[in-house]
Amino acid sequence: MREFVFTIEYEKGVDEVMDLFIENPELHGQTTAVHATSEAMWRLNHITGPKEVLDEFDDLLDRITFCRETTGMCGSPVVEWDYEILASAPNDRVVYTCQKEGGGVRSIPHVAAKHIGDGLLMQAERRGNQYQWRLLVDDEDTVGAIYDEVRNGLCDGLSITVQRLSDPECLTDNGLDDDDLPPEQQAALEAAVEYGYYETPRRNSLQSIADAINVPTSTLQYRITRAEAWLATEFVSNSLSARPEDQRDADDVPVEA
Repeated sequence: MREFVFTIEYEKGVDEVMDLFIENPELHGQTTAVHATSEAMWRLNHITGPKEVLDEFDDLLDRITFCRETTGMCGSPVVEWDYEILASAPNDRVVYTCQKEGGGVRSIPHVAAKHIGDGLLMQAERRGNQYQWRLLVDDEDTVGAIYDEVRNGLCDGLSITVQRLSDPECLTDNGLDDDDLPPEQQAALEAAVEYGYYETPRRNSLQSIADAINVPTSTLQYRITRAEAWLATEFVSNSLSARPEDQRDADDVPVEA
């Protein structure tokens, strides 16, 4: 099996929801489960971002009428569309969706299901102007057929590329981003340090720092929280890997009172 990454890129103004991702780089959408047949698709979406952006995302859900928003392509009318927000927190949502699409060229999951049949495995991710679909496929001819059908159905303002990865990653990924901090999170940390947020006593509050760098307080809070989580994960990972094996074993032995 090989992993193929289908990437749809959006121009600004093509779709209202993707515009929200384009305008807010910290907004991130990941499909944690997706099931598709030639007739319908069910999925769980995990959306993270600043509170005010997620509130706007909630408002847009009721206005979805075209499949290009939810699946990354053609703009055919959705015959049936249902959704439910299963979990909601200030900085994340878990959203269940079920949809049936109309005639014409359909979404990547529908096209893939038609060509692959039973056993289709895939994941999806949205960030910025890109909507990526990762599929496990064992036949490159099938990938070519999926690509051609999707490409021929794209509306104006969308483009598609496909990439083959040497090893399948989408089902072995632990969900942690091993890359460096995103630029906006790095900038948030740098501002927090510069304005004395981590000093004792604290020299400036998040609100005053947000005012100084001209971003909403909730956005700054989100970026710093995400950056701190990344730093903590990196620190613990590096700390554990640096400890001698015998010392780790000794530390893990419970001490009787």
